[in-house]
Order: sequence, then structure tokens, then C-alpha cells
Amino acid sequence: MNFATSLLEPNRNSSADAIFTATERLSHADLYYRVQSLARDLLDRYGTGNEILLLADNSLFFIVSYLAIVQSGNVALLVETRIAPEQLAQVVSACSVRAVFVDERHRQRVPAGLETVPAPLPSAGTWSGECVDPGVPDDALAVIIFTSGSTGSKKGVMLTHRNLVANTTSIIEYFHLGSHDRIAVVLPFFYCFGASLLHTHLRAGGSVVLSNHIFLGAVIHDLQRNECTGFAGVPSTYQILVQKTPFLDETFPHLRYFAQAGGALADRYIRQITDAFPDKEFYVMYGATEATARLSYLPPGELAAKMGSIGRGISGVRLEVVGEGGRPVRPGEVGEITARGENIMAGYYRDPEGTAEVLRDGRLYTGDMATVDEDGYIFVTGRKKNIIKSGGYRISPVEVEQFLLSQPGVFSVVVFALPDEIMGEAVTAAVQPEAGASEELRQRLFAACNAHLPSYKVPRHLFFVDEFPLNSSNKVDRTRLQEIAADALRRP
Repeated sequence: MNFATSLLEPNRNSSADAIFTATERLSHADLYYRVQSLARDLLDRYGTGNEILLLADNSLFFIVSYLAIVQSGNVALLVETRIAPEQLAQVVSACSVRAVFVDERHRQRVPAGLETVPAPLPSAGTWSGECVDPGVPDDALAVIIFTSGSTGSKKGVMLTHRNLVANTTSIIEYFHLGSHDRIAVVLPFFYCFGASLLHTHLRAGGSVVLSNHIFLGAVIHDLQRNECTGFAGVPSTYQILVQKTPFLDETFPHLRYFAQAGGALADRYIRQITDAFPDKEFYVMYGATEATARLSYLPPGELAAKMGSIGRGISGVRLEVVGEGGRPVRPGEVGEITARGENIMAGYYRDPEGTAEVLRDGRLYTGDMATVDEDGYIFVTGRKKNIIKSGGYRISPVEVEQFLLSQPGVFSVVVFALPDEIMGEAVTAAVQPEAGASEELRQRLFAACNAHLPSYKVPRHLFFVDEFPLNSSNKVDRTRLQEIAADALRRP
């Protein structure tokens, strides 16, 4: 089935709200009409199988354009709106872009010579009232998401209609989503986590609130005013809400659950949230763009007993931690997380070598290292590429980060490696303090590390930051952070 059809057709006649913006509401029926009208025009103008770039912030323009591109049997190319000009030029030159849907804010960034379809979208009068069905096969490409990063060329993750349908169905199942559910979205739709929130709620007949604010704390008002039942974020989302807003003092009477993915949120923040909202469910999840979005979740009822775990594979996904030769690890052993399922990408766009590196033996090799317990619950120990090799030891940054986060006065921590002539790599900690940096705090943290960590895990360098650099998905930009640290160490 065409993925857009799977989302829109079940609720095509529903007058219930589908999309909330700051100034407008759109019903499922109205959204269906707008998407089908534009899809008909796209099909008449371009046919099928074309690559159409979408460069826009979260908006009705994005949603209608995105779904219409997919509905018409074309391929939506999604890139972050903060993409550097040279990276955007690289994406365009690597692809066969037929047209660009772009909102006014980003229109000047589109390379010359490309046909643009700016906001607002043109009205269409050719639609007959029937679902636009170009007859694309399930394994045809629907979306290519160009993964975020600060340097180098971007990888285009190719997702088929089957990938998207499979993952959306699985996520709806474990969240028990229905027409009563309403999600406040602060994550961008060009990010697979943000897109999954849109997909699942449209398919379930629920609704999506676009919370586009300069200050994240404004989402509190959106949650209250729109009677949202769900909220989702990456670690920085919750850290900011807990530390810099009155979030924990609210009640949110309509909210049913919180959801978190996009990296590990420190246990102490999870406990603060669950202690403040004992009647709300808290879902810890794990995924990858290469897996469409989601691979595992930890049921809220298991959170206290399995704190720190990403849970087990979702429905339709076989998740395993494997060691040498593809053998599943025993409890306590460390291996790489692998996945099988219909949600696994078709490959990287025009990159057979990169594809062959991560898709082997019918599995996706995620690059995340982990161990399992006796019950089969998975615990991530770190990214394979982020493992620090110092003096013959392999050190997981996660363990050092969790220890430093347990110390008074620490708001957030990122641990990484810097080159070292003697040790090969030096353990380096960037610390965001709660109340300003001080030499007393630095010495106290070093003393705590020396007292409680093996000597090879004690950071050789520890420096303070006011804010962590974030990429477009609101994850810490580790490459930029390493550059900042290296510059700081070079200063006298």
C-alpha cells in the first residue's frame, strides 16, 4: 500500500481535528482533500518516481507537501533546515532533484536553476474526489532522509512504503494510540523521530499540535491549552524543561505519557519526572533513521526494575546483541546491536559501500554497543565509534557520564576522546554546571572520579561549557564539541 494512503484513507471523512497550529486547525477530512488535490497535480505534472526536495520547518505547508509527494508516487527528500549551504549543494548535486518545495524562510537558500514550489501551496481544481493511486509497489522508495551531522557529506537513508507502514503500525501498537490521542510536537519532521509522531497520530485518527516556539518552555502552555495526551523529546528536551522551566510543578491532567528517544537521558532526570508525575507513563525508546524510526521500547511498568535499559525489540523487529561471528552475547558480555524487520532501510542513497558496511547477513548493524541481562533487556554502553581507546583500555563514555551526572552541581555531561601522544586517546569531559563554573567544582569532580572510578576512566581533561552545541535534531553535536575542547586546550 502507498504509505500516504495508509495514513490518510482510514480517516478521510473524519471531521475531528488532525493538525493544530498557532492560528489554524485542520480536520482529517480537510487534510485528506488538500493532500489528494496536490498529489493529483504532482502526478499530472511530473509522473512518478521523481525526487522532490522538501526544505521547510514544521507547518501545514510541510505536512501537505510531504504527504502529497509520497501519495503521488514520488520520493520526498528530507533535509534539515539548518543545513550548511555547501552541504545542501552536495545533496542537490548527488540527487536528481525534479522540484523543491520550500517555505519562504528558506527560499533564498535553494541553489539556482531548480524549480521551486513555494508556500503557500497553489490550489488545485483537478481532483475528482478519489484517492490518488499511482500504483507504486510496496518496495518503491517513498522517502530519503539525509541524516544530520556537522561536517562531511550526508548519508541519504532510503525508506520504502513498506518500511514506513511496518514501523508506524508497530509504534501505534505499543503506545495503544487511538483517535483520542493528541501529541505536542517540538521535534522537526525532517528528523525520523519527529516524523514518526506525525505518522502514528494521523494513522490512528488522533491529532498533532505543532509547538513551534523560540523558547522550549512555551510547550507547557501548548500541552495545557490543547489537552494533549502525549509528549515526546530527546534528552536535551527534558533536561531543559526540568532545569529551566516550571515543568515539574505542572499537573497536565490530560497527559497520558511521556516518550524519550534520541540518546540516553540520565537516570536522575527520568526519576525526577516520574516522581513528579506518578500517574503518567514514561516510555524509554531506542531507534535509528536506518530503521525508519523505532527499534525497541521499555514498557513503563518495567522502568523502575530495568532503569537504564532500552528494553527489547518492538513488534515486527528482531533485536539482538551479537559478538564475533554474529553470535548472540551472553548476559554481561558486550556486543553490537543488530536488527531485522520490515522497517529496515533499503540502503544508503547511491552508496553501495556504506550500505554493505551496515547491512550484512540480513541484519542492520547499528554501531551501538550494548550488553543484555538475564531477561533479555538491552543496555547500551556506547557508540562503537565513540568508544575511547586509552592506554590499551576500551572505555564506554556512558559510564563516566552517568557518574559525573550523579555529582552535585552538574547539569549535563558529555564524555569523549581527544588525541593523546602517550595514551592514544584521552578521556575528556565537558560539563555544563548548574550554577556556573568554579575551580572548587572542578577539583571536587576530579576528587570524586579518583575516589570511585578506575584510574584509566578518570577524565584527563575536564572543562566547563555554558551550553552544548546541538545539531538540527537537538542532539549534542559531538564533532563540534571536540573542536571546542581542542581549541580550549590549545590556549595558554
